Amino acid sequence: MKPKAVVVLAFVLITAGVLGFSGCTVSVQPTYETDRPGRYHQPPPGRAQADISFFYDQLAPYGEWFQLPSHGWVWTPNDVHYGWRPYTHGRWVYTDFGLTWVSDWEWGWAPFHYGRWLFEPYYGWVWIPGREWAPAWVAWHYGSGWVGWVPLPPGVSLQIGVNISAYVKPHWWCFTEERFLFEPNLRTSIVLPARNVTFLNITRNVTNYTIIQNRVVNRSLNIEQIERAIRRPVPRYNIVDRETAPTGRDRMRGNEIQMFRQQLAETPPTKTPPRMEPSQPAERPGQRPGVGARPGERVSRTEILQRQENDRRQLNTQHHEERTKLEEIHRGEVQRPPAWMSIREMRRQHEEERRALDEQQDQERKSIQQRYERQQR
Repeated sequence: MKPKAVVVLAFVLITAGVLGFSGCTVSVQPTYETDRPGRYHQPPPGRAQADISFFYDQLAPYGEWFQLPSHGWVWTPNDVHYGWRPYTHGRWVYTDFGLTWVSDWEWGWAPFHYGRWLFEPYYGWVWIPGREWAPAWVAWHYGSGWVGWVPLPPGVSLQIGVNISAYVKPHWWCFTEERFLFEPNLRTSIVLPARNVTFLNITRNVTNYTIIQNRVVNRSLNIEQIERAIRRPVPRYNIVDRETAPTGRDRMRGNEIQMFRQQLAETPPTKTPPRMEPSQPAERPGQRPGVGARPGERVSRTEILQRQENDRRQLNTQHHEERTKLEEIHRGEVQRPPAWMSIREMRRQHEEERRALDEQQDQERKSIQQRYERQQR
């Protein structure tokens, strides 16, 4: 069989000097690899009939579609808390396609497997639709017992000759100890975003995606290495293709996961997104994340103002808890300094983490105010 050219997206290691507090630069350099057989194949010709507009109706009940210059129609979810980051409500599993994200959100089957996420200060995290399915579109860091991931920025392509730099803020990353990476309740083990400046410095970029038989495969982490570190096997799962878009979250049954993985047609959208009226908050007591409210449920101005005031109080409480928790961690490290850094380095790192927390919280306060202005208009 004649081998096919396979593009491997290998992210260049981000040096500690670049990380800082203004962000870090991620570069993508292509290499080549001989094709190897895989269990799953691209859908047969004729199945990829839907275009990007397929997502418009599917996601409209769960968020807002709007246009951004140079990106066209993008989508942002409703009912996520301030400070929310993509790839946090769910879990990582290992499949034939490598590390694969299984979302807890009802709408997660699309934005975490197609397209890219972009942080837009006026709207927060927004999703740019894409045609190609992947187990997850994220960059990876690994080392010293820690694993980190961040949404892959827009513009990163699998075409030969790609060399794109993207702006990534440290607090956009998620880090957890490698022993917690495959836990179902992963988000409870994700460290404070302010600490990312430390973990970015003690880990290295290991991002590595490959195309095999027209499918994106994530080879960023060596599972055998993680199994040796955590001293237990990592469960393997098989992906079962769904013919239609799911009405709920990805289903896990035994060692199988049902996912929608159709390739979308490379044609212009045939329509524009529907306009939906604001809906009531989706996360009511006893209701799991991601279950959307009734589409088209109108909200009065008084209710909007009440919701905004509640949001502001919750954000202030969240910021106070984060600052308190960070100071507790710092006090603990002063009493028992980490073995991998000197006292002087630890104090410098603590100061950097405090500055990172200030920047993160300032951005969240600005974002919530901008969202209020948009809602009132």
